[in-house]
Amino acid sequence: MTAVIHARPAEETSAVERPRHHIGAAAQHVGVSASVLRLWERQGLVHPSRSPSGYRLYTDADLRRLRRIRRMRDDQVSAGGIRRLLSPAASATSPGRRGGMLDGGRLRALRRERRLSLRTAADRAGLSTSFLSALERNASGASVATLQRLTRAFDITLLDLFPRRARGGRRVRPHERETLLLGSGVRIEQLTRSATLLEPQLFVLDPGATSEGAYDHEGEEFIYVLDGQLTIWIGDDERHRLTVGDALTFSSTIPHRWRNRADGETRVLWINTPPTF
Repeated sequence: MTAVIHARPAEETSAVERPRHHIGAAAQHVGVSASVLRLWERQGLVHPSRSPSGYRLYTDADLRRLRRIRRMRDDQVSAGGIRRLLSPAASATSPGRRGGMLDGGRLRALRRERRLSLRTAADRAGLSTSFLSALERNASGASVATLQRLTRAFDITLLDLFPRRARGGRRVRPHERETLLLGSGVRIEQLTRSATLLEPQLFVLDPGATSEGAYDHEGEEFIYVLDGQLTIWIGDDERHRLTVGDALTFSSTIPHRWRNRADGETRVLWINTPPTF
């Protein structure tokens, strides 16, 4: 008996892209279990069609998307990060801002300047070779924790990953800030061009944005919540829920991680000294 499927928009229902793969076949194509596909659906990573009987049906395009999701999950990219990376707006930059997503070409150039092979650099950073390769090809996004691993492995600061620009100038107007957008829902705006002993930045965090892991480095840091709220864990036993007007100072050598638990955007003034991250 021929199944009748729920139609998708005309541009998505060509003969090639017609929903025709049941969940078992789709799981086999992708190399995961059917329960994993159901989990990814609940996480909003994929949206299969349904037959009149309620069975999930996947298109060839869905399978290509699922294979991309699997590669990113293998490299420990969070569900939130994957949603943003697969979003049509993932590569867009904020109006009036200079800069954009992490430049994979810049990352590759920094690695080669240090005469590091892809494998050696990945081992130093504690990342998989395939993930570092994807970053250099602009095929994946990076979390703040990942960036910290890279800065340590390459002996650079976060500033080195921003687009190259002229130094100097005491004053930086809002529209002049260099901006780095991460696939994990984090926007980092550089607040200085000339400081050498500290690194002041504005972190703008989407709802649910997270560091995606703990990280540590030399120095001391100060954070001040301008809007929203931020939960930060310092070490194994210390947790702080910061709201508007709250400030926190701690040693950067203690592993720390954080998450925006607000329903909306959270904005944080974040200062590191010295600029080791």
